[in-house]
Amino acid sequence: MSLHEVLERLAIHLPDDMVEALHVHSKEREGRNVKLRLMNEQELAEGIKWMGQIEVFKHIVPLWTDDHSNYVGIYVEGPLAYKLCYISHEETDLSPAYRSSFSLIAELEQNPALEWEQLRKDYPSGDDISTEQLAEDIRCMNELRASLEKDSPVDDDVRCQHLYSLMAITPICELDSLLPYLDDEDMYVQERACVLFGHHGYEPATELLKEVVKHGSPNGKLAARKALSMIRSKQMDKH
Repeated sequence: MSLHEVLERLAIHLPDDMVEALHVHSKEREGRNVKLRLMNEQELAEGIKWMGQIEVFKHIVPLWTDDHSNYVGIYVEGPLAYKLCYISHEETDLSPAYRSSFSLIAELEQNPALEWEQLRKDYPSGDDISTEQLAEDIRCMNELRASLEKDSPVDDDVRCQHLYSLMAITPICELDSLLPYLDDEDMYVQERACVLFGHHGYEPATELLKEVVKHGSPNGKLAARKALSMIRSKQMDKH
């Protein structure tokens, strides 16, 4: 049975060019020792069944596995449609890592022996993205915000995952819009905001990060200290 038929049988609807790319990718990796492999029909069916029962996984279908209970999933609907996330058995973080299957396939073909943590991701993005990618990220960012506002109040876990995704796809030129999350009541959201500003070396967040060090949640305080250290390091690199 072809991959297209498998996906159709499981009611997974993906663009034809994406299905073809996945089919070629699967054939090329047959019999090879790889870190991530596309799942077979039975595994897909089982994955879709258990994930469908959990609210935060509602729009995600697992496609790849590392055979250690970790997966790479694809969003099949909603603002994040066709972006890819990592589904870890240890800690849930469903923020997009890749713009599309094409992007991950290209990275896997170049680096078949690398673990997930070592692969170069699309998100959070740098300042080297194209005009089209920037426009797409801003569209996605605005749709996620609208979705959060429309569905409020939402389950805490769902809100947290939505905000992880929002932070991951927000381009550098829009980072100011994330500053309020440094004062979020959810300590995991606050922590992630600190991590993100540290990752970008975002100097305008400095004073607010200092406030988090003084008054933030335990998670936030530690992440804020690290973020301030990263910002200082990047400042020194410039001079």
